[in-house]
Amino acid sequence: MSEADGYRLKPVADGRAREERVKRADLAAAAGGARASQAQVDAALQRADEARRRLESARTAQRTLAATGTTSTMLARAEQFIARTRRDLEAAIDAHARAEASHRGQLAALDSARDRLARARADKEVIERHFARWRTERTKLAERRED
Repeated sequence: MSEADGYRLKPVADGRAREERVKRADLAAAAGGARASQAQVDAALQRADEARRRLESARTAQRTLAATGTTSTMLARAEQFIARTRRDLEAAIDAHARAEASHRGQLAALDSARDRLARARADKEVIERHFARWRTERTKLAERRED
């Protein structure tokens, strides 16, 4: 069989196969990004929990100081520490919310990459079926010519 008689859609089939490989790599990158963003969410949640524990221990210490009758300076410093700890807690909660929003974006990108890969695989399968049909027809044609 000459090159002119070859499968005319072979470049299309090669392109579809290449596109599937690229989409698979995109999906892997999106999955890696989602894992990384989940780690950031977990770390931000841990920082927020630590800030909550610090605030609770600061409040407990302030109550203990007030009950023992310490100086007003020590009570004022304890109140300043509580205010600073509250600000740290608010910042940690904000960071956690931002990390969750980023993670939701990564999950959306992951879903989109899955959809693109499924489409690329479907396109490749259509071409492969067409190629198989073409080979079958070529075989039948060659058999008829031999008869």
